[in-house]
Amino acid sequence: MLAQQHTALVREVLGAMLTAERRETISRVVDNRTNRLHVAAEGVFDPHNTAAIIRSADAFGVQHVHIIEGAAKFHSSRSVTQGAHKWVDVRVYRDCAEFVAAMRAGGIRVLVAAMRGAVDVKEVTSAEPAVLVFGNESDGISPQMFALADGVFRIPMYGFVESFNVSVAASVAMSALRSGGGGDLSPAQKDVLTARYYLRSVRAGADIVRRALSSGRC
Repeated sequence: MLAQQHTALVREVLGAMLTAERRETISRVVDNRTNRLHVAAEGVFDPHNTAAIIRSADAFGVQHVHIIEGAAKFHSSRSVTQGAHKWVDVRVYRDCAEFVAAMRAGGIRVLVAAMRGAVDVKEVTSAEPAVLVFGNESDGISPQMFALADGVFRIPMYGFVESFNVSVAASVAMSALRSGGGGDLSPAQKDVLTARYYLRSVRAGADIVRRALSSGRC
């Protein structure tokens, strides 16, 4: 975890090594990041699907992706994420109980996707932080997750098919709730995230900052 007191140094030292265009891109991305909407995948077997969810989360400004393993150990295809795994926070859980306990501790509502959910995804309110949970390719959301969830939502469908691919469903839901973009990070959170992105944008950035710290630049 990047210490708050070091963010200014990181931005000063590494910012000088980035192009103005890159700094502007990072600033735009950070301004549109949200901590209020999270996305989670439960027991998803195909690494291409988890990778696609991570990539979509980055594209829609969703900073937090949660992976609940269960019987399906987490693997992600970096050829599909195309680097998105560097820009979002991915946390892995052993099971749904561990995941829900972590969400409860963070004050985050757990909402699961199901074809017959009571609420249209577009009606999910952003008044409180929420995580949208999507089940695996064959069985969907587990009974355990249903029992622990705070609510159930659906993605409207108008054709003959009855379900989306899990990564497509996650993308559709994030698109519906993130239409128009806009972020909700505090100034302090933006400072930390900007510094993290600078570190990930400069080769050996952490070593460069450590040398600056050892020289007394803090």
